[in-house]
Amino acid sequence: MSEIVRWLDDRTGWSGPLQKIFRYPVPAHAHHNPLFTMGSLLLVLFVVQEFTGMLLAFYYDPSPEGAYGSVDYMQFTLPFGWLVRGVHHWAASAMVIIVVLHLLRTYLYSAYKKPRELTWLVGVVLFLITVAFGFTGYLLPWDQKGYWATQVGTEIAGAVPLIGGALRGLMRGGEEMGIATLTRFYAVHMLVLPGAFMVLVFAHLALMRRHGLAPALIRRGHGPEKTVPFYPTHLAIEAGIALAVIAGLIVASKLFPAPLDLRADPTDSIFVPRPDWYFLFYFQLLTYFPGYLEAIGTVAIPLIFFGSLALLPFIDRGPERRPWRKPITSGAFLLYAAAVIVLTLLGTT
Repeated sequence: MSEIVRWLDDRTGWSGPLQKIFRYPVPAHAHHNPLFTMGSLLLVLFVVQEFTGMLLAFYYDPSPEGAYGSVDYMQFTLPFGWLVRGVHHWAASAMVIIVVLHLLRTYLYSAYKKPRELTWLVGVVLFLITVAFGFTGYLLPWDQKGYWATQVGTEIAGAVPLIGGALRGLMRGGEEMGIATLTRFYAVHMLVLPGAFMVLVFAHLALMRRHGLAPALIRRGHGPEKTVPFYPTHLAIEAGIALAVIAGLIVASKLFPAPLDLRADPTDSIFVPRPDWYFLFYFQLLTYFPGYLEAIGTVAIPLIFFGSLALLPFIDRGPERRPWRKPITSGAFLLYAAAVIVLTLLGTT
């Protein structure tokens, strides 16, 4: 085996880039903080999603006539289909949680400050793509829950002033939801979003390696901070956490199978759509802006929220990094967090 490895290395030089990746010093404060493993865990979950999604794609029929039947077959007939679909379902929720924790850690350590502004911006876009994965995948089973939640979601897009009609038509592929809608969501979910995610992950990692991890909030002692090698010391911790999360996904798939509602019925006028938990706060928010106020909930508030995230590195430019010494940005964070939690709880009822 060693001879084969040497032969391949002599012809390809693959060991050089790998050494640059794995011979990376990790600050001691990051090594002992599980929040600093969230970025790697997000990448692992993406690989899990790609693998399980590929297996599901072998049996999925992206048409209104066959989508529900193919998902039903995978869930209840295909050997271990329930496991693959369950892991895919729960890993989607896990990705949302992990990307939020990753952004939270970046915020708490003020890792968005100079020279890491671009790293933060790429992370915000990765957060949006992660949420878009959930939205586009929701329709694919073509069941009642996914169909009507997507109907509401595209209507929300249609409420955007000036461009709402064109945006809704682009998403649906026409005035009504049908085969064009399903194939567009399937293509975006399987091709566009994974490609964009991988490109941005590589950019994010390159920027992180260029500027390094954010220093500790409180330094103890003098001189340079102690470091540990990424391989094998820090990698062992990240691998252990990743394996524990994957085991949790398998257990969740067994105890709480991926949901599948009744087949979508476009003529049903009494079904109440219920989105996944990470969209509940937004659906609840829109109930407070009926009629002519709808644009406030569909456009103004999302623009303020994501605009403040994008502009944060250019607004908070001072040297102070401790969140308890930054009342404005910390207050805004607490306000956002409280609003999302309260609206989610209200949305569950």
